[in-house]
This record gives sequence, structure tokens and C-alpha cells, in this order.
Amino acid sequence: MSRSWVFLFGIFLLASCHASRVWKPQQKLNPLDQIFAAQAADFDSVLARPDFYEVQIIYTQIDRDARQVPHFTSYYWNVDSTRYFYPASTVKFPLALLALERINQLNREGATSLHKNTAYALDSVRAYQQNYSEDPAAPGRKPSLAHDIRKIFAVSDNLAYNHLFEFLGREYINQTLHRKGYTRTGIMHRFNFPGRDNRYSSPMTFFDETDTLYIPEKLDTNNRVNPQIGLQKGVGYQDGQGRLVDGPFDFSTKNWFALTDMEKMLRAVIFPEATPAENRFDLSADDYQFIRHYMGIFPWECDYPQYDSLQFSKYPAEYLVFGDARTPLDGSVRSFNKTGGAYGTLTDVAYIVDFEHNTEFILAATILCNSDGIFNDDRYDYNSLGIPFLGKLGQAVLEFERNRKRKVAPDLSVFNIKK
Repeated sequence: MSRSWVFLFGIFLLASCHASRVWKPQQKLNPLDQIFAAQAADFDSVLARPDFYEVQIIYTQIDRDARQVPHFTSYYWNVDSTRYFYPASTVKFPLALLALERINQLNREGATSLHKNTAYALDSVRAYQQNYSEDPAAPGRKPSLAHDIRKIFAVSDNLAYNHLFEFLGREYINQTLHRKGYTRTGIMHRFNFPGRDNRYSSPMTFFDETDTLYIPEKLDTNNRVNPQIGLQKGVGYQDGQGRLVDGPFDFSTKNWFALTDMEKMLRAVIFPEATPAENRFDLSADDYQFIRHYMGIFPWECDYPQYDSLQFSKYPAEYLVFGDARTPLDGSVRSFNKTGGAYGTLTDVAYIVDFEHNTEFILAATILCNSDGIFNDDRYDYNSLGIPFLGKLGQAVLEFERNRKRKVAPDLSVFNIKK
């Protein structure tokens, strides 16, 4: 080959390489950016300051194949599984799942008469513990784990969560969740009992007409350290005596539950067959139907206890989609979810279904609503900022999903709650 041909061939190679860099296909765009750009007036003021508002969002699209097997594509906005936010009542979600799983395990270990509707009683052997053996709102006036789980999902009852905490014990809760792959989750304390030693769980007795099962007090001897970052928040806080203290509020002894773990756990409940085995819970078909039902109903649709529709329709049990007052409460749209709200932080993790438009998706989001930076003073921007933001976010993603093309229409009949 002549020198001139070699030179021209080299020029061709350089041009080809340069062209390949210029025309390299772009990565798939995040639809959340498209959604936010289309509705900038609703979102810009918050999303322009993501660290101040501590916003994290996970949006998971669901596409079914010809056999109705779901396939997931997740999109993330400002998500960091190591960055702390206070999860509040979302931690009731894993305890409900673990309680149902533990019943099934005890049943196989010999407690054959035990089930989620078995009555129980709590004993008090330490300070702040509660003698509890009767609930006027429960079937037969007797508490049961099923009754606690209903209250947790219908109205996020704190004492019901505490009862599951007693049943499971702190060591079992955390060891089991970590073994299942929920490694950015830590359940450290009950609610409403600031002086109580959370290492200990109360003795508990299950009983029916023919048998009893006594579960003794349990002790968690592990020195558990919150691994999340950003545990010191704000510029001040109100102490137990109502005095304002200068300096950040310390969350290091509080529960933690990363948004990534929440979204993964929700998939494990809604789509267990499409979830890796190590992330699943040991639940029966009846357990899945039971928990999905109470996750998806409105409070006034609950059978036990019964809640007033006028009271609870004013305060959404769901923030995403339903935080927007325009959303109808007729069941055409359902949110199978768990919310949390405390210390200025609102969080919702939800599988959202629109039956009229044959639409489904998963959305998880959290936002800090504490503009003055003072914690523990019950002066937060829930109604003026957090709930409207989450409601509009859910509505915007829902509208996007209604217009998204799918090769296979999903069969949503299993999630259609019968009133």
C-alpha cells in the first residue's frame, strides 16, 4: 500500500472514530424529569432545593408480558439509601409482614391452633408496660394480631404497632429484616412511650377455646448503631419541658427505613412471584389477600374497627395522588400503601392502580416540611407544602401512566377490592 493510501486510510479511521463519539446513542431519559418539566409551576419551588426539603422519589414502571408476569423499570430522583430521614409510621409495614410470617412459623413448630385471629393478652412486668387483654372495637372484644394489622393500615394506629413490637421483639425484627436483604432498615423503638426500655418486649399469651401459647419476655442485647448519614438536623428543637434548645436535633436513636428498602418491600407484598426469594416473606395466599385488602381500603371501609367517613375523608390516609383534593374517593383509583408523618417528614410508598384506565405503577417519595428548622415543636408545613406536593406528584405520574403505551394490558382483577 502506498504512503498516500496509508495516510488517507488513517484519516478515514480518525473520522469514523470521531463520528462514533458524536453519534453515540443517548441513555434512556428519566421520565420524572419530563413530568417535572411539564408541570414546573407545581414542582420547581421544591425541587430547586432538594437537599433543604430532603426530597427522594422512586418511580417504578410495570410492564406485563403475555403471561401477565410483571417486569419493573425503576427511576430515581435524588435517592440516597444512606441519607437519613425519619420514617415515622412506615416502619409499621415491616412489622405487619413479620407478624404474619412469625405466626406461620410458630404454627409449623407445633402451635397448630395459632392463627392471626387468635386472641392474646399482654402482661406488664416492667415500667411503662401495658396490661392489655380487651379491645371494645375488636371482634368478641378480644385483641388479635389481625386486629392490630387492620388498625395499622386503616388509620396507622400507634398502639397496634407497639403490640406487634411486643410479639416479635427488637432482636428478631432486625435480624430477620437484614437476613431478607433489607439492610438499610432498623427498628429501634415503640411509639408514645419515651421512657420505656425498648430492648425488652412484654410477655404475651395467646389463647383460644382449647389451648394457650405463652411467649416470655425477650431481650435484645445488641448495641445497635444507626448507620445512616445526616442524623443531626435543623437549627433547634423543643425539649420535653417545652423549652427551645439551640442546636441540631439528634435522630441517632430513632428508627430508620430507607426509601429503597420500602420500595423493595412493597414489591415483595404486591408481586411476590416476581421478587427474589431472599426478599420475600413467608406468607400464605390468605395472608397476601388479607394485607393487600387493608392496605388498599379507605378507613371508612374497614369492618373492624369501624371508622367515621366524615372524619377520615378530611384527612387522607394516602398522600400520593390522594393528597390532591381533586382525587375521587369512589374506589376507581386505589393506593395499596403505607404512609408516615412525624418530625416534619412525610413519606408514602404505594402501588397505585387506576381501574378505569387499566393503569398500575409503584411510587415512593419522602419530603421534609420544616421551613423554620425547629424540630419537635409540632409546627410543620404538612398541609401547606408536603401533602399538596405529594398529591400533585402522584397525580402527575398517574396522568403520565395513563398515556404510556403498553404492549400488554395488565389484569388488575386481583386488586379490585370488593366493598
